[in-house]
Amino acid sequence: MSATARRPAAAADEADEAAAVDLSFLEGLVGFNIHILDLQIYQLFFERFADGAMTPGILSTLLAIKANPGVRHGALADALMIQRPNMTKLINGLERDGLVRRETAREDKRSVVLNLTGEGEAAVATGLAGMTAHEAAAIAPLNAAEQRALRGLLRKLSNGLRQRPPLGTR
Repeated sequence: MSATARRPAAAADEADEAAAVDLSFLEGLVGFNIHILDLQIYQLFFERFADGAMTPGILSTLLAIKANPGVRHGALADALMIQRPNMTKLINGLERDGLVRRETAREDKRSVVLNLTGEGEAAVATGLAGMTAHEAAAIAPLNAAEQRALRGLLRKLSNGLRQRPPLGTR
């Protein structure tokens, strides 16, 4: 038997072995469940956007700029919880790819704002279609009421964590 013929069986054995790992304590932790779900949703995203041109960070950034034309770089970074130097690299790439343009703010000539280009608008339209299908696939096991409840609970948790004072300042 060739090595190629053995690979699927070995992968199945590894999957069975992984399924047998006891994670019962971890599965009782909200953070662990969110982490595993995040990994699974990213995996689904990258399967849907297999060409690799669109990433969750790029799509989120483009969607946020579309919804907030003229947004400042720092405000966008803070809203998406992306460190400002990382946002700068991301925006530089989007600008280089012709998806975003930096413009001088009208009310403060020292400030720069972000807007989508025509190519950026087209990328958002394409990405949004894929994202809509991705989202539907990710939450398909839930009925409509459960989907609404999940979104509400996730927003509530996120907002609560954003509003809490940093550790050591309480």
